Amino acid sequence: MTIIDMPRGGLVRVAAVWVGATLFGLLVAATTTIGPTVLSLSYNHGVHLGDLVAFAGAYLMAAAVTVSEFERHQNRK
Repeated sequence: MTIIDMPRGGLVRVAAVWVGATLFGLLVAATTTIGPTVLSLSYNHGVHLGDLVAFAGAYLMAAAVTVSEFERHQNRK
């Protein structure tokens, strides 16, 4: 059994959570300069430590929701 066997509503929720997590990370990266620069992309652009923390937190939450949805589907069968 794969995760594709989930009902359409579960897949839509999982996809929406991952899209939301990515948008959150991009919003944080675009609007803040939290922490030191980890990677310089040009003389005035770079990746800050806060950007990495925001993406890591958002993706961990999205992964937890994905696992939760999968387990919920498994328990129904």
